Amino acid sequence: MRVVWFHEVVDKSSLREHMKGARWLLIRQEDLEKATQAWMFAELDGFLIGVDHRLSEFKPGIHNRAIHLLLLSKNQETGYEGITKVIVDESGNLEDYIF
Repeated sequence: MRVVWFHEVVDKSSLREHMKGARWLLIRQEDLEKATQAWMFAELDGFLIGVDHRLSEFKPGIHNRAIHLLLLSKNQETGYEGITKVIVDESGNLEDYIF
């Protein structure tokens, strides 16, 4: 299974081309706001999105519906609507939970 980290893609203008054949695009929380292009095309292009959001509180938004896996360091009461799988784990890796 091919996995791509968003921050490792140097030329973001060719992200869709780079994602061909990949199953997962993994995004660090600090890159989430820069990844709008990825959210828009994830479903259309057939890849899943995982977000490691352990450094600060997750703020829900329109991107929720594009996230398939969200990794948090602590549980929050609400804000997960539309996200397929939410994991609370302070020390594991996002790759440990991809499906």
